[in-house]
Amino acid sequence: MNLWAETAARLKRWEGLALVVVALACIGFQLKLPSATPSDADYKAAAAIIEQEFQAGDVVLLAPWFIERARLFVPEKVPVVGYYGSDSDDLRLHRRIWVLSNPSLPRFSWSGFMESFGARRTQDGQERSFGPLTLKRFTNGRARQVLFSAAQSLGQARVYLDGPQGQQPCQFAGRSWRCPNGGEIVEEWRELHFEPHRCLRFYPPGGPTKLVAEFQGVPATNTLQLITGYAWERGYYRNEGPTDFGVEVNGDAQVTRLLPGIEKVYRVDRPNTAAGTVRAWVQADNPRNREVCFELFGFGPEGA
Repeated sequence: MNLWAETAARLKRWEGLALVVVALACIGFQLKLPSATPSDADYKAAAAIIEQEFQAGDVVLLAPWFIERARLFVPEKVPVVGYYGSDSDDLRLHRRIWVLSNPSLPRFSWSGFMESFGARRTQDGQERSFGPLTLKRFTNGRARQVLFSAAQSLGQARVYLDGPQGQQPCQFAGRSWRCPNGGEIVEEWRELHFEPHRCLRFYPPGGPTKLVAEFQGVPATNTLQLITGYAWERGYYRNEGPTDFGVEVNGDAQVTRLLPGIEKVYRVDRPNTAAGTVRAWVQADNPRNREVCFELFGFGPEGA
């Protein structure tokens, strides 16, 4: 047998061995699934504890993020967070976090989860188990007191188009502002690069005209945080020009440029802002590139 034939035979043997290893791994995975799959009773028992010990401001974090069936059982009054990358979410609006996890799932690592989640979090009480599920409660040291929310103040805002023709007022329609260009500002759930956000959708007219929401009487804050980005169905469009998002505090403007074709969540913090008037505006030269959603929060000190 020549060298080429020997090499080919050796490769076939390795390919066969690799197929056997993969097959055994698949069989092992299937055999493990029944013991790693919670029953409805397991979910209900965990949800009952959350219901009994719930406090305003609590949140449930799923670990890993894709154990979505848990949402069917968690009480409706408790928000549930679970998306790709949610382990590192600051969850600033929530003082206590219930981590509902399934550590028996293949490739899930509790230590790996804690590397992303654990900073400035302290476990509160004992771990409780329900079949393969575990429930742990944490005090969230990253929580912040909310002093201002653009979404909650939307009805009291002044909303208008600001362009070469001057200012054109928008009209409030009960839950949204409707503008002369046919667009509107409305609070709704949108996805910003995998992250679900209850945010304000801005729909500017295109060209040099800005869509502006002006908030008066905003209190002084330790941090004024802008969270924005293209809604998922717009984020992948390329070659359409950028979108500019401005936040102006008492005349001092800071502009964030949202680049086309870049799917990401833009987070911009302005420290130690004085009380007064805050203007948030969006401008996009290309009228097709204008599906932008944002949240604007004024926070007190961390841990307060």
